[in-house]
Amino acid sequence: MVRQSRSDIAQLLSNGRFSEALPKAKQFYEDERRLLAYDQVDNLCASIMQKQNISILNRQSDVHLLPDIVKEAVAGMIFAASRIGELHELQYIRSLFFVRFGNEFDKDCVDLRRGNVVGSEIVKILDTKLPQEEIRDIVMELSGNELGIGDSEAEKMKSIVRRKLLRSNVGEIEGRDR
Repeated sequence: MVRQSRSDIAQLLSNGRFSEALPKAKQFYEDERRLLAYDQVDNLCASIMQKQNISILNRQSDVHLLPDIVKEAVAGMIFAASRIGELHELQYIRSLFFVRFGNEFDKDCVDLRRGNVVGSEIVKILDTKLPQEEIRDIVMELSGNELGIGDSEAEKMKSIVRRKLLRSNVGEIEGRDR
């Protein structure tokens, strides 16, 4: 599906149909953002499931006494669960953390309250605001590259979207009180 989307956008751009490419680029952006979020959730799970970390989680019910890396992974999972409703297993994991660490920690993570420990990368990826300028820039950059529909061009497109996704507003996120 993503490959077909890239192909459609490339064809529209090569034919100069920018206004038709823009909605498809928005959907591609959303799909790519979703895949990045899934990858990030997978990384957070892997961090939590490391033998020493799972052992600590089994013994410790005070979130403030967890090592920072474990606390950030748990916080990221809670935040992700609040933004990715279709992953029912993630909702279940969030409920387990809610029972273990309480309502305040859950709210801190979900609402990104002052002092939260949610990692900036997952926040950026799951930011619900769709940056119209970013998508327009992506489409313009793609049209400037005169993409065809080959795999190397499709990879360029994917690279551009990921770079824009992870670059924009990172300073803003890192600048907030943690």
